[in-house]
Amino acid sequence: MPANLLIENIDFLVTANQEQRILCGAWLQIEDGFIRGFGTDSAPSVPQDYPRLSGRGKIATPGLVNTHHHLYQNMARAYTPGNNQSLLPWLANMNKLWEYFREDDLYICTKLGIAELMLSGATTIADHHYVFPRDAKNMTETQFEASDQMGVRFHASRGSMNFKSDLISDWALQDEDTILADTEALITKHHVSEPGSYQQVIVAPCAATSCSKSLLIASAQLAKLYDVGLHTHCGETLAENEYSVEKFGARPLEYLLDCGWDYDNAWLAHGIHFDDEELATLAKHGIGVAHCPNANMRLGSGICRVPELIDHAIKVGIAVDGSASNDSGHLLGELRQAFYLARVKYGAEAMSALDAIDLGTWRSANLMGRDDIGKIEIGKCGDIALFPFEDLYSNGAENPVDALLICHPRQVSDLVIGGNIRVREQQIIGLDLPALRNEHRMRAKKVRETSFH
Repeated sequence: MPANLLIENIDFLVTANQEQRILCGAWLQIEDGFIRGFGTDSAPSVPQDYPRLSGRGKIATPGLVNTHHHLYQNMARAYTPGNNQSLLPWLANMNKLWEYFREDDLYICTKLGIAELMLSGATTIADHHYVFPRDAKNMTETQFEASDQMGVRFHASRGSMNFKSDLISDWALQDEDTILADTEALITKHHVSEPGSYQQVIVAPCAATSCSKSLLIASAQLAKLYDVGLHTHCGETLAENEYSVEKFGARPLEYLLDCGWDYDNAWLAHGIHFDDEELATLAKHGIGVAHCPNANMRLGSGICRVPELIDHAIKVGIAVDGSASNDSGHLLGELRQAFYLARVKYGAEAMSALDAIDLGTWRSANLMGRDDIGKIEIGKCGDIALFPFEDLYSNGAENPVDALLICHPRQVSDLVIGGNIRVREQQIIGLDLPALRNEHRMRAKKVRETSFH
């Protein structure tokens, strides 16, 4: 529920506005879940019983936004058969694990993954779930239940696969009518488009290589009909481009456009291997890119052209991607990788620490079609991540704000979502994290063992 909160004595308030303004010794007031005011003058007078939070010794940023994930994969972290492989053989090993994966497993995966993200500063999370084994009926409903309990803003990317290949078994496929009917039902039941929304639905076929052309066309039509997000993987590897040309007679982006994906509320995960002409095409149609630096490096896929995307006015945001290709879900750490990976390709001046924070806040919000989150601005959602001013790894830093990205990534001190304190003193409110970890550990072991029987 929307709440009131006054955050006082904030050492550094990173506004993430267009001027990248930082306020020192600041306050911020949230009323009914939205930012009512902020500044460096005297804090507003509020009743004695008004909820308060100290910002002393802390750096406050807008809540971070994760634009692409596969939460179910956190039961396959550091899974030896795929640890030293590129995308396609890695996928072949991953896809063997999930035949007996069910709603209760996904519930635990979702809660654990959300906990990781919250403790690293995330307040809004998009998850792309496309594994619907036979007899699994309410996978997405389960994720909404888990996210509601955790108190985050959750965008469920309802994934789908209906095209058999060497990588995908029959048990993982659904027919087109089932996919579309379930996606539409989820939209009508759960999607809330008003400012402050905690639940949204995204139409999200897994990839052009795992879906029929008719499903890709119908998915785009459905997203446009309901004015919701449209999402898939694209441009992740050179092998994908080569397969697409051989199979469809076109590169993946061209093929998606032929299927009606010319939609300014569409975004593509990875987007590494787009040529100059395709960058112009993305800009023309308003199609964005979810940048997944850790997973791209882990699988040896390549480096996304993020500074060039920004120069072309292409929407781009940050994403941790699946927990079996990233192998963790630390969103501040993901921003640090994006920050340094841009410099590897383009030089030391390609991205600053504040540019990286922008990537994880208002740019990610813009990518997902939300103008109510991602900035410290009156009228925006009261979503705030408060990080310790310094820790062991940043001790003595001359520029504490830059140190958030330049030094080793840290966890939040506190996390506020819609004015509600969801993390306080590095503890998630109302969550028995050791018990959750233990349950997750046991289920992950069972998933790995069951896959070989």
